[in-house]
Amino acid sequence: MNGRWVYRTGIVVTALLMSSPLARAQKKYAAAFPRDGAIKLQETEFLTFWEVLHDKAKPSPMYEVALDQLTITLTEGAVKFTKPDGTSRIEQERLGAVRFESKGTVLQDEGLNDVPSREIVVLLKDVQIPRWPVTPGVPGQFPRLDAVKLLETPRIRVWDQTWLPNRPVTNHLHYTPTAAVFLSAGQFRTRDVGKPPGNPADRYIGFILAGTSPIAVPHEEEWVSGAPRAIWIEFR
Repeated sequence: MNGRWVYRTGIVVTALLMSSPLARAQKKYAAAFPRDGAIKLQETEFLTFWEVLHDKAKPSPMYEVALDQLTITLTEGAVKFTKPDGTSRIEQERLGAVRFESKGTVLQDEGLNDVPSREIVVLLKDVQIPRWPVTPGVPGQFPRLDAVKLLETPRIRVWDQTWLPNRPVTNHLHYTPTAAVFLSAGQFRTRDVGKPPGNPADRYIGFILAGTSPIAVPHEEEWVSGAPRAIWIEFR
């Protein structure tokens, strides 16, 4: 009788210890990146870009986000997100939807559609972000025409921009690093102050444009063809 009691007590104590906040905090989770279903696309000194496919019935491991990250949806679909405590939510990801997750977030994701949901995940590196010299009288890149601010954190602002006919983005300069992920195909071109317009720039779904150094000459942007649209990340 006593032996059985001691044995059972040991099981209860062990279970309590394993479910304590300290034990959960000490548990190691898989790294968010690299992982199956994720392809590294591009890296700068400030950002890293990964393409992620959420395949149906192929859940990811429970992983921990190592850096603040912004997710941008390119192909729509339903995705299930599960936390370590077992609670879950299902989100219908729409084209251009953005999702911010802080460093240390732990979750698992799983696609629910036959066609995998496709996303670009942008990791914000833990580095000092430069502020480039300001030219008096010349505005910065944002806010700008036909750009809607989607969210703001202590480090970044996120904008959804569409280039439209007869609505040029007026002269401006870039005073902090920015990056864009394009949601739709099209062309636009830039025009430096006092110069003829440059050649049209082709953009396609998933194209990444990342600026890592200042542009010396104020310039404007104008639509050429198609329906170019992008999600911009602007460091504050």
